[in-house]
Amino acid sequence: MTGTVEIDGWAFQAAKLAEAEAQAEPSVPSGAEALDAIEMVLRRFVWFPSPHHFTVAVLCTAYTHLLTQCPGLPIAPRLGIFSGAPGSGKTRTLEVLSKLVANGQDVGSMSSAAMLRIIAAAEASEEAGAYPVVLFPDELDRTYSANSAGNQDDLTIILNAGYKRGAAVLRAHRDKQAEVVRYPCFAPVAFAGLATARLPDALLTRTFVIHTTRARSEERPHPYFAMAHDAELAEIRESVARWARDTAWRFATSDKLLEGLMDPAVMKVVDGRDHEIWSCLWAVASAAGSGWPARCMEALEAAREDAHDSAVTSSSMRLLAALRAHYADLERRGRATVGISRDDACTAALELDPVAFSRFDGREELRPEDVGLLLREHGLKSVRVRVANGRAYGWRWAPTSATPGNAFSRRWRKKPMNGSSRRTASRLTCSVNGGDRRTRQDRTGQRDN
Repeated sequence: MTGTVEIDGWAFQAAKLAEAEAQAEPSVPSGAEALDAIEMVLRRFVWFPSPHHFTVAVLCTAYTHLLTQCPGLPIAPRLGIFSGAPGSGKTRTLEVLSKLVANGQDVGSMSSAAMLRIIAAAEASEEAGAYPVVLFPDELDRTYSANSAGNQDDLTIILNAGYKRGAAVLRAHRDKQAEVVRYPCFAPVAFAGLATARLPDALLTRTFVIHTTRARSEERPHPYFAMAHDAELAEIRESVARWARDTAWRFATSDKLLEGLMDPAVMKVVDGRDHEIWSCLWAVASAAGSGWPARCMEALEAAREDAHDSAVTSSSMRLLAALRAHYADLERRGRATVGISRDDACTAALELDPVAFSRFDGREELRPEDVGLLLREHGLKSVRVRVANGRAYGWRWAPTSATPGNAFSRRWRKKPMNGSSRRTASRLTCSVNGGDRRTRQDRTGQRDN
């Protein structure tokens, strides 16, 4: 570039002006602008059943950037994405998030030894902001399957202990057995898998769990291709990193740190471990300002309500709720039938409420015969009904005294979901320990009695 450029009466050489503009430090966005940019790109490439899911995902993403700049932040919550069926966008979500967080490592599947080495290498790095690293293991339903009980103890210990800064695990030296090697294990983790994954309860209490499902045609997000879109994601990531560096002073001293993490607004709603993980998101939301504190509190209240439903609602009531949502969805699509078979009712329950029914009987998922036993608790006996492919044993939808619809209206004390706006019984909880934990023998005994 040659020639001169005149600005306010001053003549500059065009080449030097262009060079100066290229070397100029990019502007620092406000907190709301940084978080809004994350949400915009997430909504473009990812679909979640609830807006609260996006709130949690955005705040978790921004929190990883604060972790690299604020050595005093002590907690690294886990984020889990689960669904009742493949093809629900879990892997896509991890892929996009790994490009937005600070120091993301999209690892697919990994061993406990590989995890320790990745974390140790990041901690040993002299590059500013290179630690901690964020790990993204996928397909945890294979890692924590019904047949792998007790085989993943090392990985579980690392995931549980690595929740707090400064945590480490000890291992014997490979060549010198008398020596012990200390491996740091502090790292944020986001993982995904089918709802059949048997995650330890202790890990779930450290995790924000998002249960999603397949999007309908009108809900499907924009296709994502790394070659075409990674540059845009990297620009947003760097923008959020600049905001985190500019905001780190809020947590620079112990007094400021405690002020951000011990906010009475959160402490009066949750306590214990729930307070630990939600205070991290609240710190981000408070620093960002605008409407994000209110959105964080709304997501917290939704999580408490879902956790309460999981803890106190019996499996038979949750089955009725799932069938009600399933019928409402059929009506919206103009595909409502006279009745529903036992097999279809079982499939609907597994898809719409995987929290309760994928681990229904300890190690097994809900079966068609279990559906019959649960509905018998409400006086519903299966009959021959006409379904899409003929006739089968099931239940009629007609509003009579012996139908799921009548049982729902008589026995459900409050509306658990908005059928017009939520087509799935999605969960956003800190723990998924609720549901009916009776054994099959107990339920069989009740039927015999």
